[in-house]
Amino acid sequence: MLPALRAAYAAHITDLDASSAEDAKPVPISHTLLGVAGGLRSTIAATGWTEGDLHSSVVLLSRLPPGDALSRLTLLSFLAVPQWREFAAHCARNLQAQLGPLSDRRKELLLAAWLSFALAVLAEPSLRAAADLPFRHLAEDGEAVRRTLPYEASQTVAPLARRLVSSISAHGPPRSGAASPLPRSGTASPLPGAAANGVVSLSAAAAAASDSAARGAALPLLPRTEELRWGGADPPPNRTVGSYASREEYIRTHFSLLREDFVRPLRDAIGTVRRGEAPPREVRLHKGVRIEGTHIGEPGGVLHRLVLPTAGAAEESGLINGSLVALSSDGWESCRCAVVAKREAARQRNDGSLFVAFQRDGAGADANSLGAAVEDAAYACELAVASNAVYEMLEPGAYWGAYRPVLAALQAAAADTSGLPLESVLLRAEACDAPPDFVSRGARNFDVRPIFNETPQEEGMLVDVCCPWERASGGGELAGTSLDEFQLRATKALLSHRFGLVQGPPGTGKTFVGLMVVRTLLRNAALWSEEAAEARRAALAAAEAAPAAPAAASDGSVSAARESAALQAVERMRRRA
Repeated sequence: MLPALRAAYAAHITDLDASSAEDAKPVPISHTLLGVAGGLRSTIAATGWTEGDLHSSVVLLSRLPPGDALSRLTLLSFLAVPQWREFAAHCARNLQAQLGPLSDRRKELLLAAWLSFALAVLAEPSLRAAADLPFRHLAEDGEAVRRTLPYEASQTVAPLARRLVSSISAHGPPRSGAASPLPRSGTASPLPGAAANGVVSLSAAAAAASDSAARGAALPLLPRTEELRWGGADPPPNRTVGSYASREEYIRTHFSLLREDFVRPLRDAIGTVRRGEAPPREVRLHKGVRIEGTHIGEPGGVLHRLVLPTAGAAEESGLINGSLVALSSDGWESCRCAVVAKREAARQRNDGSLFVAFQRDGAGADANSLGAAVEDAAYACELAVASNAVYEMLEPGAYWGAYRPVLAALQAAAADTSGLPLESVLLRAEACDAPPDFVSRGARNFDVRPIFNETPQEEGMLVDVCCPWERASGGGELAGTSLDEFQLRATKALLSHRFGLVQGPPGTGKTFVGLMVVRTLLRNAALWSEEAAEARRAALAAAEAAPAAPAAASDGSVSAARESAALQAVERMRRRA
């Protein structure tokens, strides 16, 4: 028995005689089996199976939670190995002879396990086509074995036997010569999204791509076969004049434009390769790539290990976590996209391995997160059937990890019904030149010492941020800053306008300008924060409640005293900030 199977058996089936397989609570055995080093399918293929080991594996597989994506992937991993599948078919045909000599209790449990296993396989079309098991013969032998059991044990197994007969009648055994998702040696299975002959209809693909472009933000994050193969309608242009009709139109437009910015170069590169030409210089093409096993574990996710033809090919490519690759096994008539993950773990193998996450739509949890495992396992079942295929892999020049967070944020904004941030500015370009909300008529004098950081900092430097920057107390323009002319201009614009855009190539100080603005806002929190407003109201209330001034004092002096008390409270807030 292979070590992973023995470990799973010891952990989950500690006492085979303790309870029946029908009554046992399903346990997540799939994590133990799918996490085996070297890949589950290759390990199964390298194992010498005996009748006892085969029966033990069926007991484990019968305990998998029904309908779970990881359970389907585990079952398909066993059925994908010809040695195991053929030996299982042999045992199913001779079940009566193999179970006959056993004790009644063990006979009951193994029979229940075989019946449960057969029901799980018949319940899933992909597993049913891949199994090639003699289900009808299994049902007949199972009924013969059941009749030899004591009455109570026979009645325990009877519901499973009846369900199996009904399931066989409903689905029928696999037809001879029917298409199977398991590829023959040296052949490639058609990829999802391709027609039966592996070719996508031009009109159907173009219509699908056009419909996808029309939906805009409803597009999946990762590009699909029809988009990369045929393209589609151009995304709507950005509006430079006028307003967007709705929040949905704005999000759809910018989502489509940004996504097309990444997809179009990849589509052009695939077209170049299909014509037999060399891909662009920034695109790398790897041939002879194979999918070698499935892996589950920290940092998590259902990952597949790609093996490149040479050990140094992955290192030369410069692929990092978050990079996107496209794979095809049929001359780029169809293709799959995947995201690179666990790059450091792959480097340690030093055998040309590359871990990738195939995601059905690229949305949802990160490829590396454990929460993505169940979501992606259904797609992994489809990938598992092409284990013998040889792929070509294209590595785009652009880094997908830089696009994905922005596209995901636009998708989240489309689903958020609370409104779009800065909606009036982004959709209708309203009040772009108006002062920001935190600048009011009574609180426009900001202390700008964080910006003029090359001058003595002992005294405040108050300026009206909405006017030319001169000292509020007089003295002309300010000087003594580490910002250059353009950075200072950007800083003034951000502090005095409701909406500002700072752009420039790397190293021009965009982040530093933002830091200066944030420091200035924090220095002046006493002018705009909710706590400061409450403190000012409290100070004024305290001044109102102060003992009355001497009768000789004029009303003006009383007002001045109250104003002084309020200003002192504001100054205390400013110092704390």
